[in-house]
Amino acid sequence: MSLKRPPLSLRAFASASTEAPTDLVHTRNIGIIAHIDAGKTTTTERMLYYSGFTRRIGEVDEGSTIMDYLPAERARGITITSAAITFNWTPPSAPEHVINLIDTPGHADFTFEVERSIRVLDGAVTILDGVAGVEAQTEKVWRQAAKYQIPRLIFVNKLDRVGARFGATIREVAAKLNGWPAVLQLPYYENDGRGGEDVLRGVVDLVEKRIFLYEVGGDGQNISVHDYAWLQENNPALHAEAVAAQEALVELLSEHDEDLVELFLKLGEPSLIPAAALKTSLRKLTLTGTGRIVPVLCGASFRNVGVQPLLDAVVDYLPSPLDRPPADITYGVGQRAVLDLDTNRTCALAFKVVNDPKRGAMVFVRVYSGSLSRAQALFNTSLGVKERAHRLLQMYADEAVDIETIPCGHIGVILGLKQARTGDTLISEHAISSTSPTSKKSKKPTAVAKFDPKTLQLRPIDVPPPVFFASLEPYSLSEQKHLEEALAMLLREDPSLSVTVDPDSGQTLLSGMGELHLEIGRDRLVQELKAKADMGKILIAYRETISAPAGPSHHLLDRDIGGKPAKAGCTASIHPLNARDPHDPTNLDEGIVSTEGNTIEPIISTSHVDETGEIVKTRLPPHLTEEDVTAAMVSGATAALARGPHLGFPMRDIHVTLTLNPATDIFLTDSTPAAISSAARLAVTDVLRAAEAAAPGQIVEPVMSVSVSCDEKDLGKVVGDISSSRGGHVLSLGDEVEVEGGEIEMKRVFVPTIGAEGRKSGGGREAGEGRKRVVNARVPLGEMVGYLKHLRAMTKGSGTFVMSLEGWERMQGPRAKEVERGLRGE
Repeated sequence: MSLKRPPLSLRAFASASTEAPTDLVHTRNIGIIAHIDAGKTTTTERMLYYSGFTRRIGEVDEGSTIMDYLPAERARGITITSAAITFNWTPPSAPEHVINLIDTPGHADFTFEVERSIRVLDGAVTILDGVAGVEAQTEKVWRQAAKYQIPRLIFVNKLDRVGARFGATIREVAAKLNGWPAVLQLPYYENDGRGGEDVLRGVVDLVEKRIFLYEVGGDGQNISVHDYAWLQENNPALHAEAVAAQEALVELLSEHDEDLVELFLKLGEPSLIPAAALKTSLRKLTLTGTGRIVPVLCGASFRNVGVQPLLDAVVDYLPSPLDRPPADITYGVGQRAVLDLDTNRTCALAFKVVNDPKRGAMVFVRVYSGSLSRAQALFNTSLGVKERAHRLLQMYADEAVDIETIPCGHIGVILGLKQARTGDTLISEHAISSTSPTSKKSKKPTAVAKFDPKTLQLRPIDVPPPVFFASLEPYSLSEQKHLEEALAMLLREDPSLSVTVDPDSGQTLLSGMGELHLEIGRDRLVQELKAKADMGKILIAYRETISAPAGPSHHLLDRDIGGKPAKAGCTASIHPLNARDPHDPTNLDEGIVSTEGNTIEPIISTSHVDETGEIVKTRLPPHLTEEDVTAAMVSGATAALARGPHLGFPMRDIHVTLTLNPATDIFLTDSTPAAISSAARLAVTDVLRAAEAAAPGQIVEPVMSVSVSCDEKDLGKVVGDISSSRGGHVLSLGDEVEVEGGEIEMKRVFVPTIGAEGRKSGGGREAGEGRKRVVNARVPLGEMVGYLKHLRAMTKGSGTFVMSLEGWERMQGPRAKEVERGLRGE
């Protein structure tokens, strides 16, 4: 079945073309990224409508969108999980292109959804709210895209709203995103003729020198196109602004593109440079992925203005899979290389797992080399298991079409994989039987020499640590097994959730990135996975630390492990680290291991003093290597640090020194790695208890970096609430528009000033007209529980905030005692 035509069960299907182009040059893998409520899903729904994929426009407010298909998404009006869809777009004077699009969430709790989607994309469209400008979560997703050097373009949305300021948003792009905005369009406003506000009618295309005017109240399909002569006659002020904007665009591109400089010197006038040359220069500079030159377009998706030119820009300026550098891989023991595009070897990354009640586990993959065929045998190099791809699907949000192959550079879904997880690397099984997975004919410098293909791993997807947790209790003991199975599937879908069991109470604890994250996890457990369980109160994932050093303490293990005799000894000592000057895990002395905010130093003595007082050299027995022993010691210490003696929380900010003397702590074959690990664990446990007995431990709490955006009239209330009621430290107060922005010289940034009929659209927001202020603060996470509801009540619904984990701090004074009493249930 063609990739072009979705199934009849969909609401509609595209135009009459029967085959999608398979040439990767005509393929785009893009994502929509932005702050919450910027209009990501609304823009995506328009893209589907104008491409012919749907026959009606889905609306978020009505719950009729294709991309937000989960019941929780439609009920809350937000995107919770990233949705993939494939459609076709034919730009003017160009062949048809296949666009694989992923609509991502904007809420900070679902940062991992954005991370794993960006990991497999080739380009991204960043949507900005023309009223709010560059918001805190926008900066976060921008940094995520920069991490993978994803080429980006910007669409300034919602320019139809009162208070929208296109020019101010352009300044924020330079100041906050540290990129030179290449303004490609200007908004075109007309008075409604009834003495009211100006109405957004269309956009001025500075590259093609055309004006697109849309029918007021229409569906965006009826567009009248005019040239600059018409603009000069009907709106001379905007014409002058457009000419100045194009000169600024040519000047900006010429500073970074020598080819355009030569053409400019040859022609003499910026207006004489053809559109094709500008597009070529823009594409070349955008594809670097550095974000230094950022194409900026504008419109209003809800009013159906400017979406078609945005689709054209996706084709013109964002990369095909062939334009991206080869994927990074690791092989062997931490050795790095880039993937050789060998057509004889399939290599794919599983970036998402979804449990479908009818189809079972659906594994979303991006193919990086070769092609993936139906019923193909695959080897999971991350887990070391073989599996078979029974069926392949092309996704259309929650609908799917069976396909025979997923070509290189494309995104699809595999059915039938029982164990694959997010971040796993899948290669074709026949490749692991070869001594070299690279083609013998390949002479590229990127090709990796002979190595074991079973160790090949694509760059993994980083999972952030959870900071909230809540208890889960099944209705009865008979429901416990079903709850465990449902949790296993939920964790396979969303690795940013984690599950632990409290050894004292036996309670199951679900941990996540935020309150909303846990609420959605609970809803999915109960409604989708049919688990019969209740969730307790959402709590903070505290840590604990010691107040004083302790040790050394020696422990000798002498008991059976797994029915076999085990005997080994280990000495441990601990001291607290300076929490205010955290250690750098990448800059530790040789032999010291950093794990979960602690450092572990395993030492194997090479000599000891015998009974006669002589120094005697010691050696490990032949069945033990130094690597095995140090790994066992670190493993044992890590296990002991997972539960502290004070309140049972994981330990943090501790340095552990482990010493093993082969002459006195190793007992021939009874001293196995398992025995050494157990001895190390018990030695560290003993010394932790000794430290607690000497001086009670301290609670270590997560501290968040918080950015609150509010109207200026509410600034005093917000600052007072953070600094007094919540015990936070306000770091800075600022406008949404900064004066200087990193390496960008703001005086040289072109900022549009005139919209239509002399209407000012830039240069900053006027006082008292929805002016936004930003409060940057450090606040303990425990004080941020339920803050969103409080903020909305305090600002009458206009305030928003984002927060991220900045670090950990020890609690002291009355607040520490109060929290401890609450944790003990007193």
